[in-house]
Amino acid sequence: MVQKKARKKLIATLVVVGLLVLIIAVVVVVVVKAMSSSEPPAPTETTQQDTPEITDESETTDTPASEPSDPVIDPATVATVTIEPLSLTVSYLKGVGGFDFEVLRSANGTKYVQFSSDRLTGTKCTDDKGQFASIIENPSTDEAATLAKTTTVEGTAYGLSLADATCTTDSELLKQYQDAFSAAFSLLKKM
Repeated sequence: MVQKKARKKLIATLVVVGLLVLIIAVVVVVVVKAMSSSEPPAPTETTQQDTPEITDESETTDTPASEPSDPVIDPATVATVTIEPLSLTVSYLKGVGGFDFEVLRSANGTKYVQFSSDRLTGTKCTDDKGQFASIIENPSTDEAATLAKTTTVEGTAYGLSLADATCTTDSELLKQYQDAFSAAFSLLKKM
């Protein structure tokens, strides 16, 4: 009888110790993931975005006083894509097809994300990749001259550059992609 009680206490103690070890392991994994997200971003990432994650876009970003405020956008019409190397969440209006993005760095060190779609690839330009827009982090004075819109998020300036219709064979589709990104550009936010 005494042995059965001792055995039950031992089993209960082992179960409790096992649960504590499991909880500690989960906490360690969460802390390690949180710390690894503060490391510098990888230099380049290419991703296909066919079914974007839909998030609530009710938060606003800081915009310069010189820019007119964008009209209010219904969150139900907005989708987002996460650009991890730049720690950004980019919003766009639903309705455009899949697209790719690639994080690049210019010769002078400016980081930017370039968006493209195979549907926009034309035959007029050599090596056309169907680029339709770019978001530039801290654009230089020369780069600022090509921007369609600018915004500031948590002290960092960003500019939206829209590609010319020179290369694409479907300028109407190009405009749809550009309008989707341009209309929701003010919803740009840091991760």
